[in-house]
Amino acid sequence: MNDGGKRRRFEALARPELDALFRTARRMTGDAGLAQDLVQDTCLKAYKAFSLDDEPRQIRPWLFRILINGVVDHARHRKREAFGTHNAELIAAAQADLELHSRPDRALTSRETGRAIEAALAALPIDLRAVAILVLVEEASYADTAAALSITDDLVRSRLSRARDLLRQHLAEHNDTVAAQAVQHLKRGLE
Repeated sequence: MNDGGKRRRFEALARPELDALFRTARRMTGDAGLAQDLVQDTCLKAYKAFSLDDEPRQIRPWLFRILINGVVDHARHRKREAFGTHNAELIAAAQADLELHSRPDRALTSRETGRAIEAALAALPIDLRAVAILVLVEEASYADTAAALSITDDLVRSRLSRARDLLRQHLAEHNDTVAAQAVQHLKRGLE
């Protein structure tokens, strides 16, 4: 195939992953603008490396590996691990407003829950945050998470265990209703 065929094939494989990549980048950085830049960089890097003759067997973990490496590189360049936590409340509130605009009676508690989850995730060290977001939020398998982060399945399990403990501790600081809803929201990973 010509270069147009490469582009069409890459777009067909990558397009379904764009929302998940953006959500992950936003949660990792706490900054929607930076997340967009990181996803764009991810796609550019992936496209340059993409070959029709040697397609990755699974595009999702490959794209997430490129994205996570970009997030980590960005954090290293800024010489800090946790960044963007001041935006977590704004992001959570915007999400809650979009999801619950027709249910004002539940909006306040949901905003608090969203803030609690975003703040708990943002408080995690970057290596634990990456695992927690991929497994708990994006529902990636351990194998896909390991592939995306270039680590072993056992290391995914270990980091996820530590992340769960820290998330539970952080969420326990909130009132019972918010903590219970936050745990329910992340039910898959916190049980």
